[in-house]
Amino acid sequence: MTKRNWTSLGFLFLYLFTFYFTLFNPSPVAAAAEQKPVILGYYSKDWYTDVDSYQSLAKYGSYLDYTATFTAQMDQNGGLVVDFLPSEGINLAWEKNVKPLLVVHNINNGMDSAAASAVLGNPQKRWKLAENIASLVKKNGYAGVNIDLEAVPAKNRQDYNRFLWELKGLLKEGNYLLTAAVPAKTSDQPGNQWSGAYDYKEIGTVCDYVLLMTYDEHWVGGTAGSIASMPWLTQVLDYAVKQMPSQKILLGLPAYGYDWSAGSTKTVKWKNVNDLVNRYGAQIKWDNTSSTPYFYYWIGSQKHEVWFENQYSLNIKLGLLDSYKLGGVGIWRLGFEDESFWNSIKKVK
Repeated sequence: MTKRNWTSLGFLFLYLFTFYFTLFNPSPVAAAAEQKPVILGYYSKDWYTDVDSYQSLAKYGSYLDYTATFTAQMDQNGGLVVDFLPSEGINLAWEKNVKPLLVVHNINNGMDSAAASAVLGNPQKRWKLAENIASLVKKNGYAGVNIDLEAVPAKNRQDYNRFLWELKGLLKEGNYLLTAAVPAKTSDQPGNQWSGAYDYKEIGTVCDYVLLMTYDEHWVGGTAGSIASMPWLTQVLDYAVKQMPSQKILLGLPAYGYDWSAGSTKTVKWKNVNDLVNRYGAQIKWDNTSSTPYFYYWIGSQKHEVWFENQYSLNIKLGLLDSYKLGGVGIWRLGFEDESFWNSIKKVK
């Protein structure tokens, strides 16, 4: 038997062992979610002097259970590129009794589908990626990992599943948490090039938590509209809870909106909305269909249309935690919000 065949058998054995171990040894973390919602906040440090997430964690850490630091980019060979490790954020998280998670992503001037496919579709590169992730988690004091591989080609659906199981096996020894962020969808379309690679049922079995990216229903590259309307959210959740344990689901919450105009589309942080409204004398309106606020303003003859989230829309979304028996929420991202955001979060904490 060739070395390659032996390697394939090893992967198969690890997959089966971890699968049965998970089935008969439910995650204590996931079980705890049945008692109270968990709150996860994404921690992003986009440049060396970016302290927004750090300051948010320092001020509002008491509301958080987990913070996921946007840190490691995968390359096309299964390696990890770390521009700057947010060691100050990791240390602060532990001081605040918040568990830090390593985010592994494939963003490289957009979502790098080619790199994801090259690694996931190659057993050796895929195993190398899993080993590199486990090593980085253990070396830098993380409590686990959040896999955020987006735009994975539909043809790599089973490869993505295998990767999660292989990584799960490597993380089991230290009882490290495995979580994944996945696109929101209302049905399974295996051929869809944005969401087809994400098998909710399998991902919900292997992961401790699954964060549904229930935002960007209307996005920076599209037409204006609600970032996360209630009809869309309920359709996503109606489908998701049939595929995976509801207590493993984290509802993605946007702490931002978008400002659409003919010239460009910009992100508007939660904490900056009121300044924008006051600067241009805009009138905030409410859309009953989506249960979200919006407003218009003009710069000269150019019309701007802004859809965003506020306390009212957030409170409605938080009501979904009880009605669907969800595990908690995931916030994109720390540093975009202000105290009014946390005034709503603390009601469910």
